[in-house]
Amino acid sequence: MRPIGTSKQLQQRRDHALKLLKHGRRSSEVAQRVGVTPRSVRRWHQETKGARPKVRSNRSPGRPCRLTPRQLKHLVRVLARGSVAYGYSSDSWTVKRVQGLIRKLFGVGYQASSVWYLLYRMKWSCQKPQRVGFQHDEAAIAYWKRYRWPWIKNWQTLGATLVFLDESGKSLVCPIKRAWAPRGQTPKMPTSLNHHQRANLIGALLISPKAHRIRLRMKLYQRSITGEQVIEFLKHVLQHISGPIVLVWDNAPIHTRKKVQAFIAEHPRLHVYWFPTCAPELNPVEHVWAQLNDYLRPGHKCQAALRQALRPTRKSRSC
Repeated sequence: MRPIGTSKQLQQRRDHALKLLKHGRRSSEVAQRVGVTPRSVRRWHQETKGARPKVRSNRSPGRPCRLTPRQLKHLVRVLARGSVAYGYSSDSWTVKRVQGLIRKLFGVGYQASSVWYLLYRMKWSCQKPQRVGFQHDEAAIAYWKRYRWPWIKNWQTLGATLVFLDESGKSLVCPIKRAWAPRGQTPKMPTSLNHHQRANLIGALLISPKAHRIRLRMKLYQRSITGEQVIEFLKHVLQHISGPIVLVWDNAPIHTRKKVQAFIAEHPRLHVYWFPTCAPELNPVEHVWAQLNDYLRPGHKCQAALRQALRPTRKSRSC
C-alpha cells in the first residue's frame, strides 16, 4: 500500500532519513523519527549505494489523464464562456453537459464520475447557483457604485440621515428539510397544511449623520404590504428622525405608487434615491433578512413566535 502523502512529501521524508543516517543515527532511531519501519530505512540506504545515486519517489499510481495539458487549457477557456454560448437554455455546467462537450471537442468519452474528478482537478466545485433577475445590469450597478453612491454619502456632511428601506415576506409554515433517522423510519414533523400563512415585514436601517450609530426600525404585517403600509411606515420614520432624510430603496411597484410619490412630494425632508434594477446585494437591509432567517426556528405558527425571533435582530447594532 502506498503511504499517505504527495511524491514531494515522501521524497522529503526519505532525504531526511538518509541525512540522519549520514550523521551516525541508527536505522531503528531514524525509522522512529520519520514514522516508517527500520526495514524501509535500510532499503533506502542500500538503494543509495547502487547504480542510482539518489532515491526518487514514484508518481502516484492510476490511469493518466486522457486529455493533454493543451486540451485541458482549451477546456478551461471553453467552460469560462458559459453553457449558453453552446446552445443550452440555462447558464450552468452540469456533469452531463461537460461530458458531452468533451466528446464533441476532443472525441474522448468520459464516465460521469471521471468528469467529476476532472473538474475537481481543474479547481472547479459543485455549487448552488445564485438567482439573478433577467433585468440585472452589471454596467448599471457599476455606474451606481461609482457615481450615485458617493453623491448619496455626501448628504451626511449636510446632517442628513441615511435610510435604507426594504420589504420581505416570511412563511409561517414549517419548512421540510432533510434530517437523519433510522433506515426505514421516515421522521414526521407536525406542521400546518395552510401554505398561505405568511408574515410581511418592512424594515429600515437608519444611519446617523456622523455614522456613529445604526438603528433598525421594523414593522410586521400579516396582510399584504401596499402603498398605504409604506406611507404609514414613512410617517413613523419622519416622527423619529429630525432633519433631512435620504431614503434609498428599490423601484418596487409599491414604491412607485402615485399615493407614495404624492406623500414624498408633500414632505420636503425626504430625498429619494433608487437602487439599480434587480440589485438586492446593494441594499444592506438584505443582510438583516438573512440574519432573521438564522434566528427563525422551524415550526413558527403565529406572529408572536415571529416577533420573538425579531428581538435578537432588533438588538443588533453596528458602528
